[in-house]
Amino acid sequence: MTVHRFEGQKLAGTTLDSQGERLTLEDLQGYVDFCRGRKVPLHQQHQMGEPTTGFIENVRLMQDDESNGDWTVLGDVTVESGAFEKGMRGFSISFVRPLVERELANCFLDIPYPHYNNQEFVAELASDLDLKIGRWVKKSAGNTDYALFGATIAFALTPVWDHLYKSRVAPIIDRFLDEHLDRLTAKSLTLEHIQIVLHGGHEVELRFISERGKERWCFAQQCLTAGITLVAQKLQTNPMADEHGVQRVVLRYSTPDRAYEVSRIEYRNGHIDV
Repeated sequence: MTVHRFEGQKLAGTTLDSQGERLTLEDLQGYVDFCRGRKVPLHQQHQMGEPTTGFIENVRLMQDDESNGDWTVLGDVTVESGAFEKGMRGFSISFVRPLVERELANCFLDIPYPHYNNQEFVAELASDLDLKIGRWVKKSAGNTDYALFGATIAFALTPVWDHLYKSRVAPIIDRFLDEHLDRLTAKSLTLEHIQIVLHGGHEVELRFISERGKERWCFAQQCLTAGITLVAQKLQTNPMADEHGVQRVVLRYSTPDRAYEVSRIEYRNGHIDV
């Protein structure tokens, strides 16, 4: 396997970017804090459903020497597999920041550029008082047509998790789709679903990658519960999950099987199982 390492790569900064925005120092510090001590998987054009190509580590914040008070996030990038697509220009970051905060909301939605700058669109979404909204900041030239949603309720993968899910979580997901799916589809946004579960004393993100245009089925209760059941079975028989802890499990919908399959497991030490 060919390995390429790029040390001190610029990942983001407070200068004006290609989207006409400036990240704040607080934004950059939050990302650095998130990355501290971790190997962060390198995703192709921020597409979670695609295979990772490596990782970023040693992420740090530095003040620019040649600018008027600007700051830059640097990281050491290792590319382990695959090849960069034509036109790929360097490396960039993604993160979520609050846009409309509601402490007691049961559901969240994180929308990408340029939609989080559309005040009318945000106001329409915010009319749902049970929804908190975030800016999903993705600093790349394209691929801003995905939004994240999920319930704010987390649960442990105990033998009775499905009862809590069916009685508390599933109705929240169904209501969100009834209220907002058509509005998001009209903006050409495709949904990815996040469910936080507790395993081995850690929060684990389950990321469900749907098939575009089939979100109603992909996020139906029976489809999601089958996916969570699959994850629970894999984690129970996976010694690395207990030894290193799991950060994220990515599930991708398989059209031939009409069900989710585990695409990869990302561990807290940076290792990835595919």
